[in-house]
Amino acid sequence: MVHQIAYVSASHGPLDEDALSAILDVSRRNNERDGITGVLLYHDRIFFQTLEGSEAELDACFGRIRQDPRHSAVSVMWQGEAERREFPDWTMGYAGPAEIGRFARGSEAVLDRIRRGGGAGKATKSIALSIAREIFSEFSSRSVRPM
Repeated sequence: MVHQIAYVSASHGPLDEDALSAILDVSRRNNERDGITGVLLYHDRIFFQTLEGSEAELDACFGRIRQDPRHSAVSVMWQGEAERREFPDWTMGYAGPAEIGRFARGSEAVLDRIRRGGGAGKATKSIALSIAREIFSEFSSRSVRPM
């Protein structure tokens, strides 16, 4: 069994490519060290991230994430055990606006509600996890090299 956590948060400001690259570089290094895999989605100042690994390592990682001053309104959408990793080859996969836009399928209103501070109910969890899984599936089918 593997522990998983999925959350959303709001960036304090727009992030450019250099800032996102810096976040990904540190995340990949730390995740490789700690045996954590996952994917980060960023669009319109909203982060969505799914992480998976041992419960102890995820607790420590998520503690660091909650303290990161670059974002706020960290809201756990799902946390629990799974039989297997969804992102086994990705120390930190990434999808930006172009990839998210192709897979959102009308969920823009939900993402906008999250950005404005609305709740993260069942429908939101379902859409967010669905987007992450679809992006992973699409990247895998195109043989895109995970990071």
